[in-house]
Amino acid sequence: MALGGQAVSRTRKGVPVPLTDHVALVSLTNRVSTSELLQVAAAVQKQVARDFTPVWGLPATVDAFADLTTVPSDYHLVVLFSDPDDLAGRLEFAIGREAATSLIDYFDRDELQGVHLNEFTRQPFALVEWSDMWSTTMSHETLEMLADPYGNRLIAAARAGFPDERVNYLLEICDPCQTQWYPVNGVPVSDFYTPNYFDPVRVEGIRYSFTGAIKEPLEILEGGYVTFIDPRDSGLYQLRGGETRPVLLADIATLRESSEPLRCLVDSNPQTPRLVPGGHSAAPSVIAALGAYRATEVAAEGAALRTAEAVYSLTQNDR
Repeated sequence: MALGGQAVSRTRKGVPVPLTDHVALVSLTNRVSTSELLQVAAAVQKQVARDFTPVWGLPATVDAFADLTTVPSDYHLVVLFSDPDDLAGRLEFAIGREAATSLIDYFDRDELQGVHLNEFTRQPFALVEWSDMWSTTMSHETLEMLADPYGNRLIAAARAGFPDERVNYLLEICDPCQTQWYPVNGVPVSDFYTPNYFDPVRVEGIRYSFTGAIKEPLEILEGGYVTFIDPRDSGLYQLRGGETRPVLLADIATLRESSEPLRCLVDSNPQTPRLVPGGHSAAPSVIAALGAYRATEVAAEGAALRTAEAVYSLTQNDR
């Protein structure tokens, strides 16, 4: 049995319980300090536990690691980098100069974004290029990896804008609302759609994305997209926000020849929309989002001061 692409093998009081996935966040760039990475990992962990798991029923842990060599072998990797040449240089010791040069070439062709499968271990991993909203992108990739680790899960629903047609959507829970963020611990994280996103009709009071930015089933926000297979020709199509005609990403012959997961084909296709600097915006439901960073810092500083005072008071009581 599987739930959200995740194996279910344990039971609690006779009810199947999904196994817990583990995600490792690793930074391979000097642009991000260890303390910043730890702060983002804590925010994404809270998002997963508080917001994602209750909605999707998929438990997970999210932790930061200092480097690739310290990550346990059963963790899904989300790797942050800032420069393809620097990334290749950091990996050259393991993959060799020729492979490192090939890696840079893939980045130059914009073919190494999003989630991929390690061809040796078959474990999913994601590459995130540094930007001023890198925490949102790491959240995005983490949530999509948890919802569908192997990038092939399809859900049948009406074609957006054409209720009499039915297609099979690739489960990419952040893509239709990928421009929207909300703060957790003052850190921007990605909005994501709920299982109700595929409902046949809109119902008042139902949340279609976590922030409410998506207001009806199958809505695609500006800058977002959905990907689906059309059963009529088995082609892989993509529909972008604000458009009515989908773009063909791969026909049946291309899909037959490829062993890559569907999400890899989507992420590596240069037609897939990329978020540009300044492309993110706070979800409409976010209140005082611009002050979230400082508010969290002030609260944390106050809590740290009270803890320090409490520790100091212990030494005074012994006198």
